[in-house]
Amino acid sequence: MSGDDLETAPEAGGGEAEKTRRTPRNFAEWVEVLSDKGMPVFARTVQEISGVAGDRESSAAELARVILQDASMTARMLRVANSPIYSAGVRGISTVSRAVVLLGFDTVRSLCLSIAVIDSLQTGAQKTRMAEQMARSFHAAIQARSFAEKRGDRSPEEVFIATLLCGIGDLAFWSIKSEQAQQLNEALQVPGVDPARAEKKVLGFELAELSLGLSRQWHLGELLENALEKKGGKNPRVSNIEYARELAAKAENGWDAPEVKKLLGRVAEALYLPVEAVSDLVHHNAAEAAKATRNFGGGEAARLIPLPASARQDDTPSPASEQQQPEFLEPDPMLQLSILRDLSSMMGGKHDINLFLEMVLEGVFRGVGMDRTLFAMLNPERTHLRARYALGWDRNDMREKFAFDVVSRPANIFGHVLTSREPLWARVDDDPRLAPLISAEVTALTGDAQFFMMPVEVNAKPIGLFYADRKLSGRPLDEDSFTAFKHFCQQANLALAYSRRDR
Repeated sequence: MSGDDLETAPEAGGGEAEKTRRTPRNFAEWVEVLSDKGMPVFARTVQEISGVAGDRESSAAELARVILQDASMTARMLRVANSPIYSAGVRGISTVSRAVVLLGFDTVRSLCLSIAVIDSLQTGAQKTRMAEQMARSFHAAIQARSFAEKRGDRSPEEVFIATLLCGIGDLAFWSIKSEQAQQLNEALQVPGVDPARAEKKVLGFELAELSLGLSRQWHLGELLENALEKKGGKNPRVSNIEYARELAAKAENGWDAPEVKKLLGRVAEALYLPVEAVSDLVHHNAAEAAKATRNFGGGEAARLIPLPASARQDDTPSPASEQQQPEFLEPDPMLQLSILRDLSSMMGGKHDINLFLEMVLEGVFRGVGMDRTLFAMLNPERTHLRARYALGWDRNDMREKFAFDVVSRPANIFGHVLTSREPLWARVDDDPRLAPLISAEVTALTGDAQFFMMPVEVNAKPIGLFYADRKLSGRPLDEDSFTAFKHFCQQANLALAYSRRDR
């Protein structure tokens, strides 16, 4: 998402170009600008993750596929999934697919939406306001999920997501530099000012209305809309969100503030719990919210979440939690073994072949330490090869770039591998015979990088192949990496054989 200034000079000729460049003048224009100019990437990510239906048979595979298109999100989601907050009683989770199976669809979806919020919004123009809103959003989301669990909600993670996105209008507004943002920032610094009135005076509408407008524009769900419309009433799911958001805001004045204690009494009545128990619960939740936000990568926001005195001593960030994932992953033999073990255990029972293939890709990408890897399939006529799943590639053009005719003449390297039915480490300098197979189309994809390939077969006939390289980093390939790559591809072939036999 861009934090560009919206007040750039209009283009000559005016018209539509001028409309999209000037500062939005009203509520409708703010929704339009934030959707079309300010946050299109974030909107698309949120829609893709939240739009995977939870009741469809292939939902787990579809969710994993969306996550695996973003290598950074994959690595960070797994790091958070393995933190004590989520992994209690679960041994190390090494792949997205296993995370979906072991933690549940809704949990993984909420993890990834949280990461998307952090990634897309923390570089905004008004960083202090962004951090404040992000802290309040994550704190409220953790509290709301806990309330939902206590009330036996069917999907506490859905409540978490709706609460997290309730402040999307605030986050979006502060993310983009504009004259109105500067004016509102100054207005909110006046002691004792009522934020809603200040927003109304400067903008003509409240930022909560902007959240509702974006929610409708991006189709983020009925629960979120009901919460933003304050349709609590007898709906405990909405009231969980309302209580949590009110608590997160009032706790910023201190946990011993009279308004906080009064609110805890109302929450205790809703949860049918003693006030003392609710007080302990929300204090624990605040500490968990700070830890979770830090694990997601929102270090500054985590420091702004108000903590009770009992939790402050434990709020020292560990170096590991603040570290960013390396841009390129090194080979990890232990991770390879872990993923290979998971793959072997899956073949002992009924398994989703799509999830299995994606786990193989994860093993090659993260375990073998490749920059780019993909699985490409032949069309039914076995004439064209096209990428189906990939990691490390630009998600928007991978399918268009990796598309090859494998039967026409002269032959290319991919057709050669499918015909030979043997794995290949493509090193043109070491084997001049490969040079004629590296066509201009192949070179456009691979450059001068070496790469690995191995066919995938069913009934002794190739149906596609795995490809991997280290083109982006320029790191050399080696024999150990080639051996590991072949091990993972062999697991895919075994899985397809098992799948075929069980039909």
